[in-house]
Amino acid sequence: MTDLTVKYFNSGMTGAPQISNNWGDLVTMLDACLVNGFALKTIDTLTCVDGVATATISTGHAYLPEQVIEIAGADQTAYNGQFRVITATANTFTYAVDGTPVSPATSETSIAAKVAPLGWEKAFAATNKAAYRSQNPASPQNLLLIDDSIKTPGYTTTWAKWANVGIVEDLADIDTIVGAQAPFDPSNPTKNWGQVQANQWGWYKWYRARTSGYDNSGDGGGGNRNWVLIGDDRLFYLFCTNQAGYNWYGRNCYCFGDIRSFKPADEYATVLAADEIYWSNNSAGHMSYPGQYNGYGLTQSLEFSAKVLLRSHTQLGNPVRFGLTSLNTNNSQQICGRGPMPFPNGPDYSLWLLPTYVREESGHMRGLMPGMLWMPQNRPYSDQTVVDNVVGQTGRKFLLVRTQYSSEAEGAQIAFDITGPWR
Repeated sequence: MTDLTVKYFNSGMTGAPQISNNWGDLVTMLDACLVNGFALKTIDTLTCVDGVATATISTGHAYLPEQVIEIAGADQTAYNGQFRVITATANTFTYAVDGTPVSPATSETSIAAKVAPLGWEKAFAATNKAAYRSQNPASPQNLLLIDDSIKTPGYTTTWAKWANVGIVEDLADIDTIVGAQAPFDPSNPTKNWGQVQANQWGWYKWYRARTSGYDNSGDGGGGNRNWVLIGDDRLFYLFCTNQAGYNWYGRNCYCFGDIRSFKPADEYATVLAADEIYWSNNSAGHMSYPGQYNGYGLTQSLEFSAKVLLRSHTQLGNPVRFGLTSLNTNNSQQICGRGPMPFPNGPDYSLWLLPTYVREESGHMRGLMPGMLWMPQNRPYSDQTVVDNVVGQTGRKFLLVRTQYSSEAEGAQIAFDITGPWR
């Protein structure tokens, strides 16, 4: 049976929510991709021949092959539900249906299509604040808490824009954390959610407007940011630039959700990758512009900055940091998608994609990053190329996303399985 849990979205898709230089934009985008979907269109005609449905939208739709769409409103239930687009033109798209439903489809009202969301729940909300969690019963359902509201007191609106983010075990309401949280400083329990000192609000942050390493250095102006989101119903990866006009070389790389843990019944194998920014500490506060500085993101092997698990494999105590790693092909620092291995690899004339492992800072191997494949070759394809000819991965397609890992000119690339399932 075709898996539809894995989906991907980007800012260039017609009808996609845009992230600009406004408080709340990150929440709006996550609402659309995780919970609600977007690009709702009314279908003019819907027909079926030999198990393939063809939808016609005379005004255009812009749904893409491999994109998962959601159909509702047809009297014949075989047409309704979530489906992966097979082919698309400006005014039509096709998808596979079961059985032989009546053709053309009928409806008492209208038949509609939209880009399908990942299927998460928005469990708590306030103005420019939200808490999201997986609805999959196999998930421990730890929450992503995000505060994308304007920072007070003392904040100037031309400074950088970001959302404070954290993992929380539960909430009584949007402002009251229950149980474990990450990151967490026992000496300052609210450090991640308020003003720590002058010009420093919070600890772990997802940026989308910034001109340098310091939050008061400027926001980079207006305009829509370039973003990409890939995920399933338990984990997602987010790439987002800090200023309009930048593409892969200006992207930050973030994630939230459940890994594939090596520990049975692991209730705390929830990860968060962010930026870990301090005002008073120059080494921790410095970030290259326009994207992330060395050590942040997900592309550098065994780099632990700003990456945290809710608790260790013992299931006790405070959060622990994690790093990512894979097969070492050059016996030195590894950068995903910027490796020394030739492309194509001579013996099998292929692209290599390898599992990505999660290692606690203590050295224990905790599990695998679902859907994320490590690339030991050097950016073999352009940004967001979809490939399907990977040796040893018959029947699977991969989205190759470029991102910045150090300065503007130093890019990396990560492969994501968009066929699924990830678990």
